[in-house]
Amino acid sequence: MTLGPEFLSRSVAPSRRCTGGFPLFCNQCGGKIADGSVFCNLCGARQGVVVPAQGAAPGVPQAQAPAPGYPAQAPAAPAAAAAPPPLPMDFKCNSCGAPMKPGAGLALVVCEYCGAVTTMGSAGAQVFQKHFLLDSRISNEQALEAGGKWLNKGLLRRKVAERSELGNVILRYVPYWIIPTSVVADFQGTKGTGAGMAVHGTTGTQKAKGFAALALNVAAAAAAANQRNQGRNVTVNQPQVVRVRDRIQLQYNIPVVGVRGYTKYQPDDGFQFQLQNKMSFDKRHTGGVEVMSGDVSEAEAKAQAGAFAHKFAEREAKKRVDTLESIQAYPTAYDGELLHAPVWFMEYSHKGKQMFILVDSHSGTVMDGERPAVALW
Repeated sequence: MTLGPEFLSRSVAPSRRCTGGFPLFCNQCGGKIADGSVFCNLCGARQGVVVPAQGAAPGVPQAQAPAPGYPAQAPAAPAAAAAPPPLPMDFKCNSCGAPMKPGAGLALVVCEYCGAVTTMGSAGAQVFQKHFLLDSRISNEQALEAGGKWLNKGLLRRKVAERSELGNVILRYVPYWIIPTSVVADFQGTKGTGAGMAVHGTTGTQKAKGFAALALNVAAAAAAANQRNQGRNVTVNQPQVVRVRDRIQLQYNIPVVGVRGYTKYQPDDGFQFQLQNKMSFDKRHTGGVEVMSGDVSEAEAKAQAGAFAHKFAEREAKKRVDTLESIQAYPTAYDGELLHAPVWFMEYSHKGKQMFILVDSHSGTVMDGERPAVALW
C-alpha cells in the first residue's frame, strides 16, 4: 500500500516545528519559515535554539522543555534518601521504667533491674516478648566433675583431667537465639564397607556396628592377600558396593549464640537445650548470676542456623554412605525465640596447651569443648 499526499498532509500538524526536509513554522505566529532561519520573515520573532541534551547526573531528574507560551519550570530538587533513625543511646526500660544505656553495636540489651530484653534495630528500641530462661541446677563442683569425665572419655585418653591445670571457672547466663529450622537434602554416594557409620555415627552402638563391618572387610582382604602370597588361588567374598541415592528431611531447634565475641559458646555438634523446661524470663530466678546482653540480631541468627542445618544434613548423609559423592541441602529458618541459658565456662591447660569446656548448668551435660586427641602418658 502506497501512502498518498492526502495522508502526508493530514499527518503533519501546521503548528509543529519539523526537520528533515519538512517546512518549519514560527513559534510566535505559526507561519512557514525557511529551514535554519533565526528570525521569522513574517513577524520578525526570534526563533529558539535547540541545545543538545547532556547526560543528567545520577539521581537528578532531567528538566523537561516547556510548552510554547508557558514559562520554564525549575527542575525538581532531588529526593533525599531517608536515613534510618539513630539508635537511642539513653532511654528507659519499657517494662519497669529503669534507665538503660546500651553500648554501641548491641542488638539485645538486658535491663539490669527487671531483666527484660530490648531489641535495638531500625524500628527503634522494642521489648522482645519471646524471652525465656533455663534455671541453673548444678554447682561448681558438679560442673567440674562433668568436665573431668568428658576429658577422660575415650580409649586413647588416660587421666587427662588429672594431668591438667584448671584455670578460670565462670557461670554466666548467655543469650541464645533458638531458631526452628528444617532442611531437605538430596545426596548420593556408595556404601558397603561400614566406614561411614564407624566414623560419623553419633552413638556408641552406631559406631560399634560400623567398626564391626569395617573390621570384617579388612580381615577378609588381609586373609586373601596372605593366601595369594603363598601361591594359593582363593576366592574371597568382597563387600558388595551399593550405590545410594536418597533424600533427608530433618528438623532442628538450633541454638545460635547471641554474642559475636563468644564464638566458643556456640555448640556446633547438634547440641540441644532442654526447651521443655524453659520458663518465662524472670531475673529473680538467675540467683544474681551475670545476665549477658548480645549483639547478634535475629536475622543474623537465622542465616547462621541455615548454615548449621546444611552441616548437620551433610553429617547425617555421611552416616548412610561410606563415600559421599554429592549433596544438595535446602534449609529453611523460621522466626525464633530468645533463651538465656546458664553455662559454665572452664579453662584448663594440658601440657602447655590452653583449652576450654562448656557445661550446660541446667542439664549438667557438656555442650562443647577442646581436648587432646591422644593422651596416653
